[in-house]
Amino acid sequence: MIPGIAGGGAMGALFAYFFQRAGMEWRLYETSDVVRRSFRQGVSVKFGGADTLLAGNVSGDPGILSGCGMVLLFVKSYSTADAIAAIAPSLDRDAVVVSLQNGLGNAQVIARAVGTGRLVYGSTVIGAAKTDPHTVVHGGGSRVTIGGANADATGRVDRALTRAGLDVMVSATPEEIVWRKAIINAAINPLGALLDVPNGALLDLPGVADLQDAIVTEAAAVARARGLGFDTASLRREVSEVCASTAKNLCSMLQDLRAGRRTEIQAINGAIAAFGEESGIPVPYNRALTLLVLAKESASSR
Repeated sequence: MIPGIAGGGAMGALFAYFFQRAGMEWRLYETSDVVRRSFRQGVSVKFGGADTLLAGNVSGDPGILSGCGMVLLFVKSYSTADAIAAIAPSLDRDAVVVSLQNGLGNAQVIARAVGTGRLVYGSTVIGAAKTDPHTVVHGGGSRVTIGGANADATGRVDRALTRAGLDVMVSATPEEIVWRKAIINAAINPLGALLDVPNGALLDLPGVADLQDAIVTEAAAVARARGLGFDTASLRREVSEVCASTAKNLCSMLQDLRAGRRTEIQAINGAIAAFGEESGIPVPYNRALTLLVLAKESASSR
């Protein structure tokens, strides 16, 4: 199977490295002229103390993904609809689209374009950051959790990612996996972004633990209203564990603000707040964080 990637940011480049390391041909679709130029000039991945120069086919034509057995979508959540609309006509009839994206709602957007049988989705704890246009740094982790309605499609993705050296788990409840990660992100990313600190610093700052408790409590209540049985205490412990295990990492939301880019706040805390308001569940902390990050986003882009 030839893996395809849509989106040449930090995660897209890191997964290209995983495939290349395993001796697998990879193809990358990227709409940005600047990013494509950086790949032509050379992008290297720092992993385990070694630098590896990526060598694959990169194009702004979605037709490059024709012939790929699976395509991993590594675009921001607000770009999912445009990305899948662009690539869907070029995909082989049995090609599987894989989403490990942040936020809620990506899987539903993809399924409307290609059908649930060709969708595999979930989450990953793998971290990556672009320190400059030509350098991507692995931030730790190798776990990927995936699932989907089509067992054959899920199995094909499982085998390909395992061959690439990743620690793959298959879940019968991928929607729960996506929600779990969204709740954890909701309690870490906006706080790290607004306070301008790495994840580990959140463990020591006064008042942050109380804020995280409130965020998780609201989000877990919203998830339960949607039929997902999350335990608030276990989610809260997981938030602390992720902060500790990724202590030096700058969350993607903070990276976006520092770069003057749009964040994914609307697909994380914003989505949780919207679902809560639809269900009549009070979500003042998630709504307030959404508005604060949007305000900071606007100020950072000026």
